[in-house]
Formats: sequence, C-alpha cells, structure tokens
Amino acid sequence: MGGISFGAQVLPDILSEVAGYKAGLTLSVEQMCDLFSGSEYPDLIKRGEEFGVRLRSEEYEDLFYSLLHRIGHTEEKYDGPIVDSVRLLHKYKGNDAELFSRVTKLFLEKWPKIFEAALKTGAEKFDPTPLLVEAKKRYGNTGVEMMYERILVMIRASTYSPHSAPQFDEWHSTIPLDGLFDGNAPEPEHGKYIDQRYINFLSNNPEKLGLMHWRKFEELTTEFFLREGYQVELGPGSNDDGIDVRLWDKNEKISNPPLCIVQCKRTKNKVEKVVVKGLFSDIVFNQAKRGLIVTTSELSPGARTTITSRGYPIEEINNSGIMQWLKKLRTTGTGIVRL
Repeated sequence: MGGISFGAQVLPDILSEVAGYKAGLTLSVEQMCDLFSGSEYPDLIKRGEEFGVRLRSEEYEDLFYSLLHRIGHTEEKYDGPIVDSVRLLHKYKGNDAELFSRVTKLFLEKWPKIFEAALKTGAEKFDPTPLLVEAKKRYGNTGVEMMYERILVMIRASTYSPHSAPQFDEWHSTIPLDGLFDGNAPEPEHGKYIDQRYINFLSNNPEKLGLMHWRKFEELTTEFFLREGYQVELGPGSNDDGIDVRLWDKNEKISNPPLCIVQCKRTKNKVEKVVVKGLFSDIVFNQAKRGLIVTTSELSPGARTTITSRGYPIEEINNSGIMQWLKKLRTTGTGIVRL
C-alpha cells in the first residue's frame, strides 16, 4: 500500500476529528497520548503534532482502529476488512469452501445493485433482505448464514473505516471526555443519569474508574440500577446525610421506605468500618431493608468483619463488580474529536 504524509498537527487533528464524527466524545491531544500509554503511538502523535509524519496507509488505519478501541468504541480492536475477510474464509474452508465461494460470488454480483438502488431512491439505509432471500432460495439455511456474515464484514469495513461516512449512533452534539473527570459534563444524551459514551469509555479503560468525578460515579451507579428495573432516586450530592442513591422495586410506591440505600465511595483506599456503621444507622433510620456500598476499591477486613459479626444487612460492590456492571451497560458507540 502507499504512504500518507501529514504536515505538522495534521495527524492528531485527523485522528481526533474523524473518530469524533464516528462517536461524539471530545478529547485533547494529551488525553489521546495518555490512552496510548505503553505503546509507540504517543511518540508518533507528539512527533506529528510538532513536525509532521509519513505513514503507510495500513499503519494509519491500524492507529485509527486502535484509537476506536481505546476510547470504548469497539469492545475488541478491529483489525481491518482484509483480516476480517480472511477469518471468514478460514471459517468456511474444507467442505464448506465451495458453497462459501458461491455465496461470495452472489454477494459481489447483487450488492452493487442494492447500493445503486439505495442511492437512486435517496434511502438512508441499505436493505440486505433481497440478498438473504436469494441465498436462502439457492443454498438453504447454510447459505443464509454465510451471506449474513459476509454482509457483516462489509458493514464493519464501512462503519469503522476512517475514510467512510457511517456512524454507529446519532447524537446532537459531542461531549467532552474531561466532563467524566471534572464533573462539568452536559446533560446525558444517551442515558438518563450518565451518558453512554462515558460508560463505553470506562469499560475499555477500567483504570480510570478511580479518577472519575465522584458525582459521575454516583450517576453511574444510579444508571445501572435504573436499567436493572428499579425505581431510583439520586441524592443531591451534598447535604444528603451519606445516602447517595435510594432504590425501590418497580411496583413499589416511592413514598414508602426504600428497599435499599446506597453509598458510593470512589476512592483508592479501602472502605473502613466507620462507613459501615454509619450506613447501618441510615438503614435503621430510613426503615430500609438493606444497604449497599459501591466502591472503586473494596471494604477493609475490619469493615467486612463488622458486617458479619453484627449481622448488618449490607452488601458490597467493589471494583471487580463495577467492571461487570460496565459490561452489561456498554453498547457500541463512543468516539473522540479534538478540543
């Protein structure tokens, strides 16, 4: 493949702006370099910022795909359409090779016509149904499966490519990555309490959990329980008497005592037993059935002993538990544009 030359500041601008169009999260050059910490990319980006660089086209695409993964846009790093196609070819080698070849030939024959028809009618989306119907007619259920996977390869290539227009999600504006850490984020556009783009970012960057703003951590906790089907009430953030979130069953009146009261501790230190004792007092006062401590760290041995020995109805969600939350909450669709 050929090479691409980037003048001073051009490469960082292109990376962040194109990735931002794909997803919608604003990011500085310094933040971009931080995401690539431990790789050769920070030096490359800094050099491109000051002097300009020349990259082979495949190197630029790999850098771009790596960025999409680092920001949470993809759960796993996309390796490009060639590797994607080769994987599919290997999957259907042997006895299935001839049938897969026929399905591929059908795809190459019909897809351009579907593309042209969509352009003529002004359709915003392509309808692959005719391909799947034809594959079913000619080659049965196996042919449909092969055609479906072949279409997915094409869609991934188009959607992830830095040179193409498709986006994963539609949004009205971008949001700053800084808002996750300083708390000055706009109202969520994808989500009720915290924007989905922050969730996806954290799912691929769990080391940032302890650095997020304490209020965003409370909002993440509230968002999780909302999506789990509970009625939720997020506290004011100050003068809340240590109660960050209240939970009720979906059919319960929120005028009744809460099912659970939650205290959020975004901290690097272990949560001590004084927090446990305080939460138990709140449980009794609010007539709640149980309490929950959600922390980016974990309870200290003394705190756990206090819960066990005194029979407190208190449970713990620690860092590993929050990671399981993020896996349930994440969807494809975060990205970055430069500040």
